[in-house]
Amino acid sequence: MSTAVVSYTLNGRRGVSATTRERVLRVADELGWRPATAARSLRSGPAAAALVVVHDQPFGTRAAFPLDLVTGALQTIGPDTLTLAVHVAASPADAAQLMDRWWTERRYAAFVVTGVRVDDARLAALRSLPAPAVVVGAAEAGAPATWQHVVLDDGDAFAQVGAFLADLGHRRIAMVAGSERLVSPVRRAAALESALVRYGIELRTVAGDGPERALAVLRPLLSAVDRPTAIVTDDDATAGLVLDVARRLGLGVPWDLSVVAGTDSPACYLTTPSLTAVPYPVEELGRATGWALRTALGTVASRRAAGADPLGGEAPPSGTVPVGRLVVRGSTAPPAGG
Repeated sequence: MSTAVVSYTLNGRRGVSATTRERVLRVADELGWRPATAARSLRSGPAAAALVVVHDQPFGTRAAFPLDLVTGALQTIGPDTLTLAVHVAASPADAAQLMDRWWTERRYAAFVVTGVRVDDARLAALRSLPAPAVVVGAAEAGAPATWQHVVLDDGDAFAQVGAFLADLGHRRIAMVAGSERLVSPVRRAAALESALVRYGIELRTVAGDGPERALAVLRPLLSAVDRPTAIVTDDDATAGLVLDVARRLGLGVPWDLSVVAGTDSPACYLTTPSLTAVPYPVEELGRATGWALRTALGTVASRRAAGADPLGGEAPPSGTVPVGRLVVRGSTAPPAGG
């Protein structure tokens, strides 16, 4: 058979009879033939996207986040449509160098950015590349048209936390915030503070990035005469530390101290008492990321087909994933005597 007939058959194109198509596919199967991904990428571009996880945080919170995100994304991408590869980098700068090199090498067709930092080097690198990108967790003003954004509406969730604690009667409320290098903890603390201002309550915020730092601030905070009657954390692991410190100081949860975990997880209902927590719908976030990735790739393809600059114009509207209602468990109650 001619090369053209075989090529048309294997690529599912018209112009080949059913009998010939069956023979070609049968022989290919007998020989164990598969298309060369590298060769195909020279013609149509790579059929893979990269999620580069930056592992520079001292606390192992949300450890399963990348895997759960990919699991959700694959539900909308489809395993045979696009491969989503996960890589780990030591810093945003290292990740930026990898993305720049991989784009030049045509290894990946798009990138997914999570855990957005303040002045993130990855976003700075992507601004100079005509690469489709999905930014998860933050909406960048003036982003290129090749970008899509997927944002978790945790601002609304933390506003719910503020209203919930105020309605219980708490007036001394503190937050053990996450890393100030990350955009998300800053947004969450601001939302909680804004909600409490409406009740005339001043939020006390302390930095608790990492177990050592969290423990260093918790003991003096809970030993003070004017100690808070409620503590909100940025994640589930820090909330567990709060329970431990409170127990060692002889404080009863929830009567002497109410605790709210900023991220729900299986650990939150395995503690004693179980932790009231903010939902963290990571698989829904993943599904939204998958759709955004498909949209980003489609946007670039359509602009190129029309002869337009892929970097031109403004980014399409961002997608927002709702968090849902606060999960109330045994770690919250009205303050003693309140």
